[in-house]
Amino acid sequence: MKKLALSILFFLVAIPFFAFPQVGESEGMGFILLDGTLMEKARERISFGTRQPLLPAVQALLREADQKLQEGPFSVTHKKQLPPSGDVHDYTSMGPYWWPDPKKADGLPYIRRDGEVNPEYYDYKDKEELGKLMAALRVLSQAHYFSENEAYAAQAINLIRIWFLDPETKMNPNLNYAQRIPGRTEGRGIGIIDTRSFSEIPDILYILSGSDHWDGAVENGMRDWIRLYLDWLINSTHGKDEAVHGNNHTTWYFAQTIPLALYLDQYERADSLVRVGLPLILDEMIEGDGSQPKELDRTRSWDYSAMNLLGIMSYAQAAAQSGRDLWNYENPKGGSIRKALEFMVPYLSEKKDWPYTQIQEKRNERLVEPLAIAARVYRYKPYKQLSEKIAVEGDGFLYWDLLDYRDLRK
Repeated sequence: MKKLALSILFFLVAIPFFAFPQVGESEGMGFILLDGTLMEKARERISFGTRQPLLPAVQALLREADQKLQEGPFSVTHKKQLPPSGDVHDYTSMGPYWWPDPKKADGLPYIRRDGEVNPEYYDYKDKEELGKLMAALRVLSQAHYFSENEAYAAQAINLIRIWFLDPETKMNPNLNYAQRIPGRTEGRGIGIIDTRSFSEIPDILYILSGSDHWDGAVENGMRDWIRLYLDWLINSTHGKDEAVHGNNHTTWYFAQTIPLALYLDQYERADSLVRVGLPLILDEMIEGDGSQPKELDRTRSWDYSAMNLLGIMSYAQAAAQSGRDLWNYENPKGGSIRKALEFMVPYLSEKKDWPYTQIQEKRNERLVEPLAIAARVYRYKPYKQLSEKIAVEGDGFLYWDLLDYRDLRK
């Protein structure tokens, strides 16, 4: 199977694809994963500078952004243990589901217990710092977009400089030592899942580029960093392994690489990645009934099904920038993105139990974002209603909450 996938990866670019128009360099690139039309409509509805009260979702966003002004800075250099390279700037993490072998005096090599997180995992601070960074950038950039408050942009740009650009604190553009396993390997391709949130970086940079605090040094520095990182993702052994891993790792690999290529105006490369990803993701991972067998085999099958579905939607949204309509694509088995969502929706009801292994509490809110996205894409009001119903208060701002019901089919 892996040999077939590798063949697809290296040779599929020569196979004709759908005859949709493609984005050209002269058109430029704005939002990639965020829905630019919805973002603009939402901003128009917000009543800054008037006596009308702000929408509750925006009030919550600004409160969270005010908190983010006090957070950071974040850096890979905060870790106490050096990676095997001896360079503190190299990102390092540990595979979460690997534990000492109780049959061995030294516990080596570690053994896998799927879905059970070894507490040692939390001793590696880079992933924790990265999570905090991306949460801050997401909130601060969107707060700036909707409020035009320069304090939010200034903080976000400062955090970007520290993590990516400052020689003293920057992350090297590779993941050579991500998800190491004691006694087995110092780094793995599947460690690339750690940075799946980097798929959001282009939209964050696009928003911040409208700030008074934005400058050419930041823009050029980020383009250089992303260019090196994308080349590593595509050409390194780890990157090639992750592309054909076969489950959510493959999905998020393409959901990350395509937006980064688009940000760099590498339109042909982005389109090639879309074409390569199609059989590996939409054809391979979704059955005719909408189930995702590779995720259902996991010990946290609900969590991974939802996670992979969100990745598939991110892949489809990025593909749309190349003129590829994958939202309505049906694979040879009859599977589709919408069917994958519909497969999970009935289990949101308390009357229908999820029949697959889920060793942790099943959290319905994992479908909040996929439902909100689907409501907009398919213009289907019940998806938005269901998304709002299962959302947990205080879970953070979701710009899809600003979607106007008038935009949806009744």
